[in-house]
Amino acid sequence: MIKVDAILFDMDGVLVDESQSYRYTIKKTAEFFIGDEIQFLEIQQMKNRGGFNNDWDCTHAIISAHGKDVYHWEVVDKFQEYYLGKNFDGFIKNETWLLKHQVLETLFQQHALGIVTGRPRKEAEFVLSRFEKADYFGALIAMEDTPPGKGKPEPDGIFEAMKKLRARSAVYLGDTVDDISAALSAEIIPIGVLTDNDRSEKQINVLKSHGAQQVLNDVNEIVEILDW
Repeated sequence: MIKVDAILFDMDGVLVDESQSYRYTIKKTAEFFIGDEIQFLEIQQMKNRGGFNNDWDCTHAIISAHGKDVYHWEVVDKFQEYYLGKNFDGFIKNETWLLKHQVLETLFQQHALGIVTGRPRKEAEFVLSRFEKADYFGALIAMEDTPPGKGKPEPDGIFEAMKKLRARSAVYLGDTVDDISAALSAEIIPIGVLTDNDRSEKQINVLKSHGAQQVLNDVNEIVEILDW
């Protein structure tokens, strides 16, 4: 059982199902520039290499791997066109919230809660507002809150969240190797989360081999491993 002051969450794939938003946007953007279909497996394989927590960078790397020479800003512009649409009516509207309200209430009563995400702040805030969850999290560390080049797998975002929450110990729930690496570098407990969309024996082993203490089937299982 785990006893900590704070519980920190990645957003995508942990608090929010983004399989039909961010992952789909990576796929559509890459296909736009490549001119051919790619598989979600290719996206996961790129993520598993580490260093591609930022989806713009991941998309650009996939395009480059297919021999296409495209400016990074072109990738970002097309990505945001698909994802945000006009006035947040793009693929972002496909997202669903994963952490059950009663579980969130229980965690909130006993722990400081924070989010450390690679999302731009306006996108993270939109999701929290849309699902009416913002008031539960004492810290929201987004892309703009870490220096350039210091996003995950670097631990800076986690350090900032713990500082805001005044926490001495924490657990971090994430779904990628960069999440696990960031937690280890921050010397807190890394817990993997893989939902049905991403869960396979191979992916479980990937997270564990990078240092995940456990790999949950669902973010809501966090209540089962905490020492209250």
